[in-house]
Amino acid sequence: MLLLASASARRTDLLDLINIKHKVVEQDFDESSIIESNPIECSKLIVKGKNQSARSLLNDNDLEYPVLTADTLVFSPDKKIYGKPKNHEKNIAMLKEFSGKEHSVFTSVMISTKEKSVMRTCETKVTFCEMSEQEIKDYVYSDEGLEKAGGYGIHGPAGKFIAIINGSYTNVVGLPVHETYELIKEIQKN
Repeated sequence: MLLLASASARRTDLLDLINIKHKVVEQDFDESSIIESNPIECSKLIVKGKNQSARSLLNDNDLEYPVLTADTLVFSPDKKIYGKPKNHEKNIAMLKEFSGKEHSVFTSVMISTKEKSVMRTCETKVTFCEMSEQEIKDYVYSDEGLEKAGGYGIHGPAGKFIAIINGSYTNVVGLPVHETYELIKEIQKN
């Protein structure tokens, strides 16, 4: 049994996909407390904070199980980290910046027990085709990109705008499945 400290339905679906029995638990880490411009370090710090928060909130029965936390962020070549857009205007601005360009998606995954923890960060490069202003607005006003890192979900309608993926597709969805599976095996070693 694995404890998933994430409200992301996509992460739950991906764990189900690889037959990992898990239960969703709470965490209350404030991601905005991390001010780090390096995307890998930023993602690692957030995932550590989420993991510590989740472990501190566990009831006694759950303390024996490993806790998985993950954080996905988007990083552009002009060295900007993109989180989740708070409104339509920010979402439109993000997608305009991605249109016709490549950006990176980083996901850090951490699994911890009382005795040890393991972590990995996965990078996938994503290239959007050129999108018209109307295509961007149609997508944004569907509200499909709100609450998603980078303002889009590759597994939904935004997938039609993605021309090239270099790396793990499931990383862009929100949990790099191969890397997560390797971490699960590593944490189970004595």
